[in-house]
Amino acid sequence: MSEKHQHICPRNCYDTCSLISTTVDGRLVSVEGNPAHDYTRGRVCPKIMNDVAKVYSPARIRYPMRQKHRFQGDWERIGWEEALTMIAGTVLALKEKYGSTLPLALNKYSGNFGFLHNAMEWLFTGIGPTTRAVGSPCWSAGVEAQAFDFGRFVCSDPLEMAQARLIWLWGVNPAWTAVHQMPIIFEAMDRGAKVVCFDTYFSATAARSHRFVQVRPGTDGLLALAMGKVLVEENLVDPELENYSLGLPEFTSYLKSEIDLTQAAALTGVGAETIRELALSYGQTHPACIWAGFGLQRYVNGGQTLRAIDALGALAGHIGERGGGVNYGHFETWNVPGFPPPEGQPPDRLLDMNRFAEEALACGEPPLKMLWLAGRNPLSQDADLELWRKLVGQLELVIVSDLFLTKSAEAADLFLPVTTHYEHWDLNAGYWHYWVGVNEPAISPLGEAKSDLEIAWDLARRLNELEPGSCAFPGRGSEKETVFSLMTPDMLTLLGLNKPEDILAGPVRARLPAVAWSERKFATPSGRFEFFSDRAAAAGLPALPVYIPALNPPGEAPLRLLTPHHASSINSQSYLDEAKDYYELHVNPKVLQEYEFRENEEAEIYNDSGRLPVKLRVDPTIPEGLAIIYPQDSGSGHPGLNVLLKSRGTDMGKLATGAPGLALNETFVNLRKPLSKGA
Repeated sequence: MSEKHQHICPRNCYDTCSLISTTVDGRLVSVEGNPAHDYTRGRVCPKIMNDVAKVYSPARIRYPMRQKHRFQGDWERIGWEEALTMIAGTVLALKEKYGSTLPLALNKYSGNFGFLHNAMEWLFTGIGPTTRAVGSPCWSAGVEAQAFDFGRFVCSDPLEMAQARLIWLWGVNPAWTAVHQMPIIFEAMDRGAKVVCFDTYFSATAARSHRFVQVRPGTDGLLALAMGKVLVEENLVDPELENYSLGLPEFTSYLKSEIDLTQAAALTGVGAETIRELALSYGQTHPACIWAGFGLQRYVNGGQTLRAIDALGALAGHIGERGGGVNYGHFETWNVPGFPPPEGQPPDRLLDMNRFAEEALACGEPPLKMLWLAGRNPLSQDADLELWRKLVGQLELVIVSDLFLTKSAEAADLFLPVTTHYEHWDLNAGYWHYWVGVNEPAISPLGEAKSDLEIAWDLARRLNELEPGSCAFPGRGSEKETVFSLMTPDMLTLLGLNKPEDILAGPVRARLPAVAWSERKFATPSGRFEFFSDRAAAAGLPALPVYIPALNPPGEAPLRLLTPHHASSINSQSYLDEAKDYYELHVNPKVLQEYEFRENEEAEIYNDSGRLPVKLRVDPTIPEGLAIIYPQDSGSGHPGLNVLLKSRGTDMGKLATGAPGLALNETFVNLRKPLSKGA
């Protein structure tokens, strides 16, 4: 019998696609886009095209597993009760030994953004004050920058981009990473809009734009400030801006006295006349939209960069304009209830996600002794991987809940198999568009896989069996009813629904303004757009958007390594290709000449953190000082891309997300012939 079910893709992606699956006799046979969703419009990306194969992949783990010796791969199948008893016993033993539950740590992030995947956090809250990872490696600096400027992190409905007459795609590559936005951009182009792509290399989006502006890495903020200076000099500043902003005189004074177009041209690589031409076009064209991508804020000056771009948008009067604005993302549909801690429970111990291993090793009494990894693969994706191995060595129990044996699973004692989004109930919202939708199970869980919520219930039950009252989280429930419990009166009002069950009818757009800040009343302390931010100053940051240089490559590592996302993968998760035992390093042909290499030759990139085998690929559009690798699943036994990465923070992020972001783009390497494996 054939049946159809609705889903929301839970991946960490702009598009958060609405999907329709087809099952035949209880087996998933196809996944298509949902035409009832106005943003994704029935289309799917390459990653979803391979979902059926991923669900039934022979590499997927379907039963609980125990590894006898970490990193040795000597796994054996065990039952759920044995696994739960092992975890519960460790929790209670550590609690008794240290008189605290702080030795227990949860490190969880964006492997699945469904709201029911907060169940692990709810479980740990029910156990007591524990150690948690906070922050984000993705977008923290930009989130905080927009909070300083606007008071809140909000963007316009992405459908509004079709109304723009000028679109600047700045540090974003939607042709690969937000494919559903491209038809909207093309619609604007058909109406006469001009599209300019600003990036460090010639991306797939650049190839589809009217104009490409190549910016030296880490200088985007200076470019924005230089264009702002032109707007001031040419009297193109919004005449009403003084009425809805704070600090405009101070900011324009800074631009006049400190920003020099000739110097900006030399540093950014964008000619002075081009800077002037771009600024005039932006100041004279209404509406004009900027989409600021996550990549441009992954530098040590990333927050300042986005503040400068926000300021440019404000100067030209594009904030609050239909089809305009400076758009980065939002949290407006993410306000769902969690599991409240029992009254009087002490706070959790919080560690920076991007320096988790370092800070965990430095924990005082009580030390960290148990770690649960959920929705994360830090031994592949984090910085300072040697510190992770050191941390694992001090832990009594490491648990990984996942679909596949990842690099982090190699370090685990227990592996708990989880369901895909085709096997459980959930509720999902986007951080780019404003749609919220329910995720239905289409098939029964494969093997003995369980959802995060079911695992949390089962462990709470086992804890309370061994020690009554040791966990406040419930030991049983219904996934569907839990989804309905998230549909609070505020959420129902936001979505225009009468009762929780109404969400079952299909995805719903939140009843929020299509244009961000259309009334030009802001959520800042002053109620104005803040060029001058007292909150930034109180945090030890410049009160104004100013230019602070990014890092320069050291002599021993002259190539800046960038790792932009590919169309077929998200970080270490590849969806079309099998895992490779090498990475492809894309460089300018002059780099190969300088190092005396040929295309397709095997080489090695290295720095003082590690070394990585690569195959060389030539791309004449990449500047000479830049090297590009697209992240992928590197396969077992491969060191992985992040062996080269240090946990260097961005300038902003702590106030908005709990910790600074990760300055991924400040990674520098050198190139040489491969060393022997034992070298």
